[in-house]
Amino acid sequence: MSLDHRLVNESLFTQAFKYAPIGMALVDLDGGVLKSNPAICTILGYPEAELNTMTFQEITHPEDLELDNHHLVELLAFQRDSYQLEKRYFHKDGHIIWALLAVSLVVDEDNTPQFFISQIINLTDQKHMENRLKENERLLHGKDLTFRSIVNQSFDFITIHSPEGIYLEVSASCQAVLGYTPEEMIGQSGLAFIHPDDYAIALQDYQKVVQTGKFSNLTYRIRKKDGEYLHLEAAGITVSDADTGKLNEIIIVTRDITERMKMIAKLEETQALSILVSDNALDIITFATPDCITRYISPAVRRLLGYEPEEMIGTTMTVLWHPDDLEGFLQRGLFKDGDVDMFECRVRHQQGHYVWFETTVKMICDEQGTLSQVIGVGRDITLRKKAENELRATKEKLESFINHNVDPVMMINTECDVMKINFAFEATFGWTSQEIVGINVFDFPFIPDKSRPGCVEALKQLQPYCLETVRKKKNGDDLPVMISLFTIQDEAGKPNGWALTLRDLTTYKQAEELLINSEKLSIAGQLAAGIAHEIRNPITAIKGFMQLLRSGRTEKPMYFDIISSEIERIEMILSELLILAKPQLIHTERKDIQILLRQVTTLLESQANMNNVQVETEFEPCAIYVLGDENQLKQVCINFIKNAIEAMPHGGKIQIQLIRTNVDTILLRFIDQGCGIPEHILAKLGQPFLTTKETGTGLGFMVSKKIIENHNGTIKVSSVENEGTTIEVCLPAAK
Repeated sequence: MSLDHRLVNESLFTQAFKYAPIGMALVDLDGGVLKSNPAICTILGYPEAELNTMTFQEITHPEDLELDNHHLVELLAFQRDSYQLEKRYFHKDGHIIWALLAVSLVVDEDNTPQFFISQIINLTDQKHMENRLKENERLLHGKDLTFRSIVNQSFDFITIHSPEGIYLEVSASCQAVLGYTPEEMIGQSGLAFIHPDDYAIALQDYQKVVQTGKFSNLTYRIRKKDGEYLHLEAAGITVSDADTGKLNEIIIVTRDITERMKMIAKLEETQALSILVSDNALDIITFATPDCITRYISPAVRRLLGYEPEEMIGTTMTVLWHPDDLEGFLQRGLFKDGDVDMFECRVRHQQGHYVWFETTVKMICDEQGTLSQVIGVGRDITLRKKAENELRATKEKLESFINHNVDPVMMINTECDVMKINFAFEATFGWTSQEIVGINVFDFPFIPDKSRPGCVEALKQLQPYCLETVRKKKNGDDLPVMISLFTIQDEAGKPNGWALTLRDLTTYKQAEELLINSEKLSIAGQLAAGIAHEIRNPITAIKGFMQLLRSGRTEKPMYFDIISSEIERIEMILSELLILAKPQLIHTERKDIQILLRQVTTLLESQANMNNVQVETEFEPCAIYVLGDENQLKQVCINFIKNAIEAMPHGGKIQIQLIRTNVDTILLRFIDQGCGIPEHILAKLGQPFLTTKETGTGLGFMVSKKIIENHNGTIKVSSVENEGTTIEVCLPAAK
C-alpha cells in the first residue's frame, strides 16, 4: 500500500473515530484507555483527558468483568476475531450504564497484537424500557385477579370501560357512592350519568384518552340515583393489546370530592377573613421575599415592638436582631430539614431594649417549585425565657444540693436503673458513679435479698415514703439506714423516677441499744426492793427448818424437800433479775409467749403483793409461739405490768390476756384498774420525758414501743381517767 493511500486511510479512520455516533475507544493489551472519542465520553460522563488515564476494569461492573476478560483472552489467543456482549459500566456520577460492547483486536504486519478497538452503544434507556415492559406484562398477566380484587374492595368508585365508554365492570362501592347497583350501570355509557354542564368537557376528555391512550386527572359531576349530583375526581389507565396495540379497556378510579369542593368554596369565603385574623393576631405575622425584604407585617408589631407597620415595610427584620443571635443565625441558615423551620432570637424594641421572640417560618413556592415568599409568625417568649432561666438556676441549685448533701442520695428511673448518686453515697457505700450509674438497682448487691420484696413494694408507692431497712456496702458490710423515698415528676407531672435519701443509722442504733439497756437497769433497780422481800421469805423458811433439823424431833426428808424448793425459788428470781440487768446481744429465737409471761409475773409477784395488787392471767390452752428476742420481750412485759402496779397505789387487779386472733397474729392485752392517763397526755404518749409519774422519765414506754416495732408489731393504748388503762400489743405469730 502506498504512503499516500495509507495516510488517506488513517485520516478517514480518525474522522470516523472522532465523529462516530457510538462510543469508541482504543484500549491497550492491559486494559488501559489509549484514546477515546467524544461519544464514549458523553456516555460515561468522563472528560477525554480523565478517561484516557483509566482502565476499562475500573469502570466495568464487577459482575460483568469476568466474562469480558474471558473474551479478551480468547481474542489474544486468536480463538475469535471479535466479540459482543451486553455489560454494565459505572458512570462518573455513580449510576449504572447498560451498553452493547463490540471488541476487535488490531495486529501489526507480523500478526502481533497491538491494541483493542472497543465500540459501545448505550442501552440504558432500552434496558429500563425492557424492565418496565416485563413488569407491565407481569401486571397484565395477573390483571383479572388484581382488578377484580381492587374493584370489589376499594373504597373508591372503580369502573372498567370498553373503548366505546360502556361500563364493563363496576366496584361494589359504587352502590354506596352513587346508589346504583352494578347491574344498573353495566352496559350503559359512562357519559349518560354526567351533569349536562360537564358533558362537553367529559366527552372531549374521553375522546382524547381514546386517541392518545393517555389519561389525565378529570373533575366532573355525576348524577346519583336519587338525582343529586356529586363532584368526582377521576384518574385511570388504558389497557392495550400486547400484539396489536389496540385499545382494549379503560380502567377509571373515581373519588368523591364533594366535601373537598365544599371546603374549597368555604375556603374562598374565608379568604376575606384571613386579613382580619392577621390584623388582629396576637403574634407578629410577616410576608417577606426570598431575600428577607418585608412585604407585609401585622399590626401586632406596634404592640409587641413599638414600631408602626409602615416603618417595617421594605426593610429586613434582621437589622433589629441582637448581634450575637444574628451571627448564630447566619451560621445556621434556614430550611435545612424541610420547608418549615423555627428559631429563637432577640429583637430590639423601639425603646431600645431587646425582646425574645420564637419565630416559625414557612417557605412558599410557585408552580415551578421556585421559592417565592417566606411567611413568618413571631411570638413574644420573653416571660418563658425568664422562666427557663429561673428553672435552669433552680436545677443548678438542686444539683448542688444533691451533690453536697451530707446524706447519701440515689436517683433511679422507672425501670429501676440508677441515674445519679452523690459524693456522700460514694463515700458511705464505696461504689463510684462510673460503677453503678446505668445499672439496675437490683443487679448489684446494694439491697440484701431479704429486703428486696419490701424495696419493690416501697418503689410502688406514689406518695413520699419512709422506711427503716438495711443496705450493703461494697465491702459486704450491712449498714442500717433510714430511707426517704419520693417520686420525681416530668414537665407533665407524670412520675418518671424516684429519689432516695439514705441516712446512716449506725450511731442512732447504738444509742437506741444503750437506751434500752439503761432502761433495763432502771427497771432492775426499781425491782430490787420487792425482790429483796421475795428472797427474804424463803430464807426465813430455810432458817426455821434448819433449826428443826438440828433438834432431831421431826422427820427430816420432808424438810429437805421444802428447803430445796425454796432455794430453787431464790435461784429463779435471781436468774430473772440477772437476765434483765445484764446487757446481752440481741438473739432472735422461737419462744412460747405463755412461759415468758409466767416468768415475768413470778418476778413481779412480790411487788404486786406489797401493793395489794392481784395479777390474773387468761391464756389459751395451747402453746403460742413468737419469733423475737426473749430478753427484750420480757423487758416490755415487765415495764407494762410495773406501770400498772404503780397506777394502783390502793390496790386492784391486773388482767393479762393472751389471744390468737388468726393464724398469723397474736394479741397481748394488759388491763389495769388504775388512775388512767389524761387525754392530752395519751395523744403524746411515747415521747421522751412525757410521764404521769412524779419521778418518771417517760423513756420506759418509748423503749417498749420501739422494741415492739422492731419485732414487726404494733401497740395501742386506751385509757379513761379514774377507771383504768388497756394496752394492746399485736405481734406476728411464729410458724
